[in-house]
Amino acid sequence: MRAGGTAGVAGNARTGSILGQAWHSGASVQKLLLAGFIALCLFNLALPKGGFRLLEYPVTWGYIILAMLAVPAAVNLLVRGNLAVQPIIHFGLFCLPVSLLIVVKAVVYSSPPSETVVYLTVFMILPLIMLVLMAPFLEDLPAQVIGTIFVWCIRFTVAWGLMNFVLYPIIKNIIQIPYVTVNVADYGTIFLRNNTRGPFLKLLSTYNNGNLYGDCMLMLAPIYFLYERSRVWMLMLIAALVCTLSRTVWIGMLAVAGLMMLTGQVNLRRASLWGGIFAGLGLILVLIPAMGWTAENVVNAQLGGRIRSFTTFELTLFGRSKLAIPEMVYFGMLNSFGVLGFPFALGTLFAGPIFAITHFNQLSPLRKAAFCGLGGYLVAAMSDGAFVFPPTMMLFYLVTGLLYRRGLRPAGTNWNRIAS
Repeated sequence: MRAGGTAGVAGNARTGSILGQAWHSGASVQKLLLAGFIALCLFNLALPKGGFRLLEYPVTWGYIILAMLAVPAAVNLLVRGNLAVQPIIHFGLFCLPVSLLIVVKAVVYSSPPSETVVYLTVFMILPLIMLVLMAPFLEDLPAQVIGTIFVWCIRFTVAWGLMNFVLYPIIKNIIQIPYVTVNVADYGTIFLRNNTRGPFLKLLSTYNNGNLYGDCMLMLAPIYFLYERSRVWMLMLIAALVCTLSRTVWIGMLAVAGLMMLTGQVNLRRASLWGGIFAGLGLILVLIPAMGWTAENVVNAQLGGRIRSFTTFELTLFGRSKLAIPEMVYFGMLNSFGVLGFPFALGTLFAGPIFAITHFNQLSPLRKAAFCGLGGYLVAAMSDGAFVFPPTMMLFYLVTGLLYRRGLRPAGTNWNRIAS
């Protein structure tokens, strides 16, 4: 299951000791950077829904930390002038034009503030912070450290998700912690949504939505597999993705596996690889009848109700007056931004992977893994990309920033001996 060169990347050190080594060997500024990135991942990857509601807007601890980290990242950029050109091109060529179109639509059509805020966050604020400000800032972190933090955060989501998945059929309830694993305003509302499948509750983990969790883990899974040392935890992540009971996620898993094979991230001759694939397929075959599904449920002509979205489709130059990107992301982009705006909106998602394809021989193992993860999400986005729901696009831009990563760190840094 492990990529061919992963052992060399990970070394013989245990994942926990990597963080300790980075902390004790880092200077004061480096320790602040490490602490900031741990907090960023803890509250956007491990606990992305914790928070509260302010007026009509959900506020998460993760987004608060992101805003706080944007300030030192901007100062770092101004003081050191460490501009990352490709992320700036990505933002200026694709994100900025879409953001301007959103503002124009808001003025012309008097769009509700909530609608404008959501889409400006997705297309302007998040890429500005994650690509322009944070991407060069995070290049000071060794890839090994980034991968290790991802491993521990994902392990937590897997353990929490599987625990509640097993718990629900037994007690018809799950464990939720207001302000921590769930927004306090959403506490207890999970059961009012379409999350049950027969006797099961879709595996939600701390994301409180099966498709949302699955989409985000598809993006991160190749990076996780690159740095995870335990085959048991790898199999548990595969099981967690299967237990989202989402056909979209299942198809995305196949896409990620295919991309990892094509890019040489996995060794096709390893028995553990095929064992993981067949274990996932076997679990799907067990769960389908247990949910009471038939062949018609597996292959749904109504696309799980998404077919209704086509009834509101209008092909225009600049899109409909109302911005709406539902589950089917590309359809929503075309409907919202029209023929002229659609290529720019599409570029916000595809610019990174296209860059990777054209520079593939220059990519490090981490960057190749990031490419595979983004590719898996882009396949899932055809059906349900959970596009506007936190933390999807924050993580998407984070992984895109890793894809653009140059691996440059100031000469003489105490972290040079930790693998990049």
